[in-house]
Amino acid sequence: MKKIYLIDGNSFIYRMFFALPEFSTKDGKIVNAIFGMAKFFVNTLVKEKPDYLVFIKDAVGPNFREEIYADYKATRDRMPDNLRSQIDDISKMISMLKIDIVEVAGYEADDVLGTLATKFKKDKNNQVFILSGDKDLFSLISENVFVYDTMKKIVFDSEKTVEKFGVKPEMIIDYLAICGDKADNIPGIEGFGPKKAVDLINQIGGVESIYKEVKKIESGEKTASDYDKSVQSCFKGKTFEKLQKSKEDAFLSLKLATIDLNVNLENFDLENFKFEPEKFKNDEVIAYFKEMEFNSLLEEGDFAMKMTTWKDLNLNVKIIGNDEFLKKIFEEIKKYEKIVLDTETTSLDVMQAKIVGVSFYLDEKNIFYINRLHKGPRVSDLELKKFFKNLFELNILIIGHNLKYDLEVIENFLKNDEVFDENSQPTQIVLDI
Repeated sequence: MKKIYLIDGNSFIYRMFFALPEFSTKDGKIVNAIFGMAKFFVNTLVKEKPDYLVFIKDAVGPNFREEIYADYKATRDRMPDNLRSQIDDISKMISMLKIDIVEVAGYEADDVLGTLATKFKKDKNNQVFILSGDKDLFSLISENVFVYDTMKKIVFDSEKTVEKFGVKPEMIIDYLAICGDKADNIPGIEGFGPKKAVDLINQIGGVESIYKEVKKIESGEKTASDYDKSVQSCFKGKTFEKLQKSKEDAFLSLKLATIDLNVNLENFDLENFKFEPEKFKNDEVIAYFKEMEFNSLLEEGDFAMKMTTWKDLNLNVKIIGNDEFLKKIFEEIKKYEKIVLDTETTSLDVMQAKIVGVSFYLDEKNIFYINRLHKGPRVSDLELKKFFKNLFELNILIIGHNLKYDLEVIENFLKNDEVFDENSQPTQIVLDI
């Protein structure tokens, strides 16, 4: 089975920038997005070991959607200056890692991704993972094509897509055409949000089918009462008027949201995109990481495939490695109105994931990491479960990057009777802080 990663470069860089707090070199150069991308390549990808890796970016210049609709993406916020200043460095670093960046004039990355995913899925020995958070790319999901949200640690298949959106992957484009997409300035149907979109799609079908029913209402062939209760309100009164008036926008939105699956890629050869992490370890990359002060990615002048440490970010993190310290920290947490929580786990799958450790940020002077399964002193599961139960009884705001995932993992931990005591074998994860 071949594991193919298709990376939506622009989306990925944006998300990396906003996922990490801004930090800089000693000279004041902001490098959080550069560091995040570097860590992703030399750490996450090395661990996950795809067989092939294709990094795709939007081509500079106009694309066919702008020719259809001049206001396409016109409302999108200007790229933050602190990200803009890092873009050239990110491209430079990716080149140093011997990874080719794919761009096709006149097309967005989504179109190239869609064309490649459609091509590769024909071989059932391929597993294609699209690394992006863009909603339109969920339309590409099939038996062997998945959307992998690395930030939220979720691999989306058809079932998870329905859980997320309420419609099957093949109806995602119609869903966006109805709801619109503010990020891309796709208008959609006025006054129709996700709930109406889901109900209409599941009861009637896509945009074309919906407007066939509109014609039947207009001709008197049908009335609103002929439809399921969940969509009756769409076919009467002011809501129906909006549906009628928005026909042109709906079909325009359908065109804008549709991914072009036929980009000319006749010279593309997947064999040129083998994932070869051994090429990462070269003098140019080592020198660049030193220049950027990415010390956690270096070890005694040599390249090291390991996670960043809090020391590298100048954060004073206290390790909680015994039950008494855990009890004291809970008393400290009670003094705060809000905290930041994040879990370190063994899996992207919430049902398989085991808690390795938990970090808490109270303020700059109070950052803690609870060690459950790393080597070294650890808290007991019995006390950790008491800690979580007491924590969730507090009137306190808990903040997290992907809090739903974290809370589900913690909930499963609380329900699970299995415990690791101090004599249990720790996981082979070195806690380097």
